[in-house]
Amino acid sequence: MKRIILAGLASVLAISCAEEADFKIKGTTPDIDNNTKVYLQKIDENNRLVGVDTTVIEQGEFSFDPSEVKNPEMMVLGFEAAQGTVILIAENESISVRAYKDSLYTSKVNGGEENDFFKLYYNDVVASNKKKNKLQEQAMNLQRTGDTAGITALRAEFEQINTEDTERRVELIEDNTDKFVSIIVLSDLVGTQAIDANQAEALFDKLDKSLQEMQKGVKLKEMIAQAKEREAAASLAEVGNKAPQFTAPTPDGDELSLQEAMGSKYTIIDFWASWCKPCRAENPNVVNVYNQYHDKGLNIISVSLDRASARDKWLAAIENDKMTWYHVSNLMEWQDPIARKYGITAIPATYLLDSEGTIIEKNLRGEALVSKMQELLGEG
Repeated sequence: MKRIILAGLASVLAISCAEEADFKIKGTTPDIDNNTKVYLQKIDENNRLVGVDTTVIEQGEFSFDPSEVKNPEMMVLGFEAAQGTVILIAENESISVRAYKDSLYTSKVNGGEENDFFKLYYNDVVASNKKKNKLQEQAMNLQRTGDTAGITALRAEFEQINTEDTERRVELIEDNTDKFVSIIVLSDLVGTQAIDANQAEALFDKLDKSLQEMQKGVKLKEMIAQAKEREAAASLAEVGNKAPQFTAPTPDGDELSLQEAMGSKYTIIDFWASWCKPCRAENPNVVNVYNQYHDKGLNIISVSLDRASARDKWLAAIENDKMTWYHVSNLMEWQDPIARKYGITAIPATYLLDSEGTIIEKNLRGEALVSKMQELLGEG
């Protein structure tokens, strides 16, 4: 397993996290017009953008001298005429930025130990996301041809990339417990549920006390506590337990309970969303299973994690994907009370219940789902 180590960066930060930052930005750009506004914002502990300062480009150059910024802090540069942003870390250094209009994510940021460290992490994320985006595109193509075996193989490859990403990032934190960027990396791992709450807590405890006591550190500790609550809920929705009951609105606005949807049949609870590409890629397989086994004793109830503003997209996805079974949603995304009751941290997520409402399998997809239904209800 390859470690990400900051070779040549042996020194530690020379000032405390609460010290006023001697922080300046000097920027150049070869292709963004003069008089274009440049916005400097910070990312607060709740991941919200907060305005710090504004300037304009003059003779291809711009600069900031934000004396009120604390060190270290995550910052963002935005440009009036360009899509995207440049991310950097405010620290007790003069930072140089070379910004490119059509590809801001490739802009060059130099200066400061934390920025060097962040660059390694950022480049690793970009490279990994390119691989995963390519796999998702391939899965969508296979969806159109109905190649469920191919989709299953791509999913395994996708999960392997995620596993390797997590291993590298955990080691990155363990090797750099004095770095502010380790808080960013750990926050990402917790936010994406790449690691469980106990592992996150153990990593947090290894961080320098000064990092733990920063606002972003305090917020991270709260995130870990919330993750523990989700995992406790998920433990109630394990194989062998009765599925937690719920009632929620249907597309028509009526209330439908899990008990009503089940009847006395095998039932799949399917957590998904219209925006979820892996969910949409799996839907043709679920449609095929439903069409084959509904008359033999299978029901499905899909729980959408769409938001209220995306109600039309939810309904359109149901129609376009030919999902002719039961549907409910509170249209509250990840705050959906059903998702919280089941401890859902990623979608698609499925639960297969027997006729009495006991969970007998979780997260069966592709050929594995087909095989299980054949075992339970015979050939379709």
